[in-house]
Amino acid sequence: MSKTQYNINNNINICVLVSELDSQQKIVLLDKEPIILGRTPQTGIIDRRLSKNQVKFEADYSTRHVIVEQIGNNKSAVNGESMMKGEKRLINHGDKVSLLHGSDYSYYLKFILPPDYGVSNPKKRVTEYYNNETFKKKKSTESQKWDTRNGALLIYTSEELIQKSKIAAFDMDGTIIATQSGKVYPVDFKDWKINFPEVTKTIRKLAEDGFKIVIFTNQGGIGKLKVDEKTFKTKIENITNVLKTPVQVFVSTHSDIYRKPAPGMWNIFVSEFNGDISIDMVNSFYCGDAAGRPNRIINKKNIKKDHSCCDRLFAMNIGLKFYTPEEYFWKKPTEDFNMPIFNPTSIMASVKYDDNQYNMSSNSKEIILMVGCPGSGKSYFVSNILATHESIKVINRDTLGSWQKCVLEAKQILECKNKSVVIDNTNPDKETRKRFIDIANNLNIPCRVFEMSTTKEHAKHNNKFRELTDEKHQKISDVIINMYFSKYESPSKEEGISEIVKINFVPTFKDPELEKLYKMYLL
Repeated sequence: MSKTQYNINNNINICVLVSELDSQQKIVLLDKEPIILGRTPQTGIIDRRLSKNQVKFEADYSTRHVIVEQIGNNKSAVNGESMMKGEKRLINHGDKVSLLHGSDYSYYLKFILPPDYGVSNPKKRVTEYYNNETFKKKKSTESQKWDTRNGALLIYTSEELIQKSKIAAFDMDGTIIATQSGKVYPVDFKDWKINFPEVTKTIRKLAEDGFKIVIFTNQGGIGKLKVDEKTFKTKIENITNVLKTPVQVFVSTHSDIYRKPAPGMWNIFVSEFNGDISIDMVNSFYCGDAAGRPNRIINKKNIKKDHSCCDRLFAMNIGLKFYTPEEYFWKKPTEDFNMPIFNPTSIMASVKYDDNQYNMSSNSKEIILMVGCPGSGKSYFVSNILATHESIKVINRDTLGSWQKCVLEAKQILECKNKSVVIDNTNPDKETRKRFIDIANNLNIPCRVFEMSTTKEHAKHNNKFRELTDEKHQKISDVIINMYFSKYESPSKEEGISEIVKINFVPTFKDPELEKLYKMYLL
C-alpha cells in the first residue's frame, strides 16, 4: 500500500474502476498514483487490438476527479465518445471508460465507501479494502482462454499451449466428436461424445510428436442465436479436457470470410495465433468429414452422403493435405468424392473486353437488352463498357423502381434524344423482353440482346465473393439466383431480336490478394 497522504475523513470514499462485464472485478485507483491499463494480466484482456499500455488513469481524491489519457494506438472512449492518442479527459463518478472504442472492455468509475473490516482508522480501511481477496482483481479464466475477432470469430487457447510449425488441424463435429443422442444436430451442449476411441489416442500421439493441435469449426447457429455462445464455450472446454492435450479452437459463427471453406480462420491463425512461427505446410494437414463423398455402403451398412464438401475445399484453399476421419484415424483407403461443378481456378483474368466485338461503333439508335442473373457480371459490364459511350443511356429497375417506369423512360429517350438505350435488368423470359422489343418495333429500330454466359454456379461464386469483399454491396441470396434460372427462357431471333451477343464474364483485379481469394472455392 502506498504512503500517499489522503485528504479524507471517517467517511472515506475509495476510487475504483468496476468492470462492465463482471461487477466483482474492481481495480483500485490510489490517490495521485497513475495506473496504466491495457492488454495486461491485471485486466485479463488478451485482444491484440489493445495495447499493453492503452489508457492511463490518475485519481485526485481531494476533487473526486480522475484524469484519463489515451496512450495506445487504437481509440478508447469515454461515455461512448472516442479518444485519440495523446488526448486527455476529466471524468467523474459514474462515467464509463472503454479501453477499446466499440468493445466490451469497459469500466465504470465509482467513488465508494468500503467495508470497515472492524477498524475505524480511515487510512487502514483503504489498506484493508485494497488487500481484501474479495475485491482484488480476479483472473478471469474465460478471458485468458477466449478471444474474438469482429464479433464473428471465437478463438479458444488451452493453457500451456506451445506454438509449433507442424500443424495437425481438425474439424470438430463428425470428426473429433459425434452426438451422444445419435441425432444430426446436438440437442444441447452436453450432447456429444468422442467420435471413436482412436481420436484421443491419435491426438495425444501427435502432440508428443511435435504437432500443434488446432480445430476449425463452423458454428453458424451461434450467429443466428440458435445456440447459446456461453454454453458452447463450456462445451469446447469440456471437449479439450477429455482430449487432455493443449489445443487451439477457431469457431466461425457467421456466414463470412471466416466460414469454411473460405480461408479467414486459417489466415487469422497464421498471422496472429502461432507466435510468428512459420507453418511447415509439407508436414501439416487438415482432417474433416465434409468431404463431398456420395451415398455409399461400408461393411453392408448404408452411409449417407456428406452434407457438403467444405472441409476438403478448405484444405485445398489453404494448401494443406486433406484426410477424412476414416482415412486418418482408421487408415482406410481414399473414398470416391464429388467436387463442385464450378472450378474457380479455371477463370482467367487475361481476356479483355473488346468494343469491336460488340459492334459499338454504330451511330444508329438501338435498344440493347441485357440478359443475366444477379452475380453474372451484367451490371459491371454495363457500367464499365456500355455506359462509357456518350450515345448510350442506361436504364434499370433498381433505380426507377418498376418495369413500367423503365418502359416509359426508354420511350421518352428514344423518341426525343439521339441516344440508344441499354435495359440493365435481368430479363430472363420472353414476357419481360417483349415490353422493350415492342418499343423497338414501333420505332423501327433494332433490338439486340447481350446475354451473359455466366452459369448458375459461377454466379453464386461471384455473389459470395462480392459479399466477402464489399460490405457496401447489397446481399443477394441464392434463392434470387435460383429464381432467375427457374424463369429463364433462352432468347431467340423469333422474338423480334436482331442479334444475340454472348458476353463472357471477365474478372479484373487491382489487388493480387483479391484475385487469390476469387480463385478459391468459396461456397
